[in-house]
Amino acid sequence: MNIRELRKQKFWSQDQLAQMSGLSIRTIQRIERDQKAGLESLKALSAVFDIEISELQREAVDAVGIVSAEQTDEARKEAYAEDVKGLYKLTALAIFTLVSTFIFVVDDTTGWGFIGLMAVSWVVIIGVYSINTFDLFGDEWKRKLWARKFDDSIRNDK
Repeated sequence: MNIRELRKQKFWSQDQLAQMSGLSIRTIQRIERDQKAGLESLKALSAVFDIEISELQREAVDAVGIVSAEQTDEARKEAYAEDVKGLYKLTALAIFTLVSTFIFVVDDTTGWGFIGLMAVSWVVIIGVYSINTFDLFGDEWKRKLWARKFDDSIRNDK
């Protein structure tokens, strides 16, 4: 329960809460808006509401955690988009080098082994990059692997 909800339960205005806690109305408004409060403000509010300061601190941390989770989700989406663009660039570079090498080999027939080695190298590079970009072996894969390995061993131990 946040400060605003606690205040409304008591049917207090922001002005009344500010007077009882010794804080300014502006401080009460700021705390209710973005849940950021200093230790002294939290002490004053916990005394007024007759609750432990740790409860108010936990609520403040939870509210900030929600914002940071949204920010990290957005950052993760941006990083994924950059990884996909990198994959496209890498694929374009591979196609360009393979085509240009192919044109070179057509003129001189002794370089087919070289073009085959280059093609295999690019397939491996793009494959590894794709696995990292698309997270084929991510958390869900780990959970399934652990469930198969350790759930079976637990059942066998019984």
